[in-house]
Parts: sequence; structure tokens; C-alpha cells
Amino acid sequence: MLIIFSALIGAAFGSFACCQAWRIRLKEENKKDPGKRSVCLNCGEKLAWYENIPVISWLLQRGRCRKCGKKIGVAEILAEIFGLVSFGLITWRFVGEVSSDIVGITEFLAALNIPGLVAALSVMVGMIILMVYDGKWQEMPVGILLYTIIMGLVYCGITICQNGLSWENLLQILICVGLLAGIYYLLYFLSKEKLVGGGDWMLCLAIGLMLGKWQLALIELFLANFLGAIVMLGLKKKKAAFGPFLVIAFVVVFVFENAIMRYLSF
Repeated sequence: MLIIFSALIGAAFGSFACCQAWRIRLKEENKKDPGKRSVCLNCGEKLAWYENIPVISWLLQRGRCRKCGKKIGVAEILAEIFGLVSFGLITWRFVGEVSSDIVGITEFLAALNIPGLVAALSVMVGMIILMVYDGKWQEMPVGILLYTIIMGLVYCGITICQNGLSWENLLQILICVGLLAGIYYLLYFLSKEKLVGGGDWMLCLAIGLMLGKWQLALIELFLANFLGAIVMLGLKKKKAAFGPFLVIAFVVVFVFENAIMRYLSF
């Protein structure tokens, strides 16, 4: 029930991420803010509550505005689906870490790493906004990047408090952050933003704080670039926004971290 509830919340945050991305963009372009209520960006019609149900409303209206009939956009439903899937998977990971011997809701909640789960999901909210913004405009808002990094630090701090601070753990985190953020900063600096954007290395900083192991950093690098290469070859593009691939790879590596580390231990 917790996984299902979390997935539904994730879909809502996917919708919220699209809304926030557009608000940030309109503010940067010095255009009028649509207000607190969600509106159609084509005709300005305020959306009713039944038009704001994540995934379902988009499908029922076939991706078009009820009033003017113009397309809403594919990014909206993709963000909602990704929010649903990522929140569900991350919660599944944390639920899976609770011993199967525990019986009863009270004991289960006491054993569940609630601070870590809340911090991880909070990071995902920022990452989904960055995915949408980068996918649409090939940029990442600095404010959202800073929020994501701060929440990554919070998650890292919670993990250290739970596992204990040791030089080995600290060194692992530093190497992980150095591999991810360091490599992308060098690419950004040396290529003068031709290969990767300035937001990519900052996003990698947050990802490095979340993963905390150099082995996972290498898998993150491989998977993100592999996905990016496949998509760009399929779309026949020489360059595309890289942030979404970093986030998708992060979700996969973070969710299956324990299985990956067990496999590498062999």
C-alpha cells in the first residue's frame, strides 16, 4: 500500500514538475505568470480539477485542451509517468530493506528508514523538474540545481548518521562525487560548454552524494552515456539534452544499488 501511495504521489509531483518548469521559464523570459491555478498555455483557460488528474486526464483528453483543442504536449505525461515509476521504485527499495520477519504496521514503520526515504523522494522532485526543463530548453535552472544538491547532502548526512562516519565511507563519497562531478566539470570547462552544459556537473554532484560509492559512479557514467547514445542515434541528432539520461540512470542505479554491489562482490 505504501508503494502504491508513493507512486501516486510521484505522478502528482511529475505534474507539479512540469508546472514549475513552465513558471520558471516564463519568469526568465519576463512573461506573465499564469497564476496559482493551472492553465492552458495556448488559450489561457483555467483547468478544472478533473483535468488535473495525473496521467488519466491527459489520456482521456488525448493530450489536447478541452476548450481550444490544441495539443498539451508529450513532456507532461512523460513527467507524470516517470514520477509515478521513480517514486514507486525508490519506495520499493526502502521497503525491501525492512526485514521480512517484521509483522504489524507499527513495527514496520519503526524499522523503515523514513528520513532516508523522504530525503530521496525530495531529491527526485528536483530531478524531475530538471529533466523537464533540460529536455525542453537544454538548460537547468540554478535554483533547482542548488535545491537538488542540498537535498542530496541531507540524504548523504542521514546515511552517514545511520552507518557511522569512517574514513573509508567518507573517502568513498568523495571519490564518487569526484568521478561524476569532476569528469563532467572538466568536459564542461575544456569544451567551453560544447560537449556538456554547466548544469550537468552540478546535477552529477547531487547524484554523487546520493550514490556514495565509486563503483556506482562508474555504472552511472556508463549507463547515462549508453542511453544518451542510443537515443541520439535513434533520433539522428548530434546533440541533445543530457540531464534526463543522467536522472534515468541514477534511478536505475540507486534502486538496484544493493543488487549491483552484491553482484560486484563476486
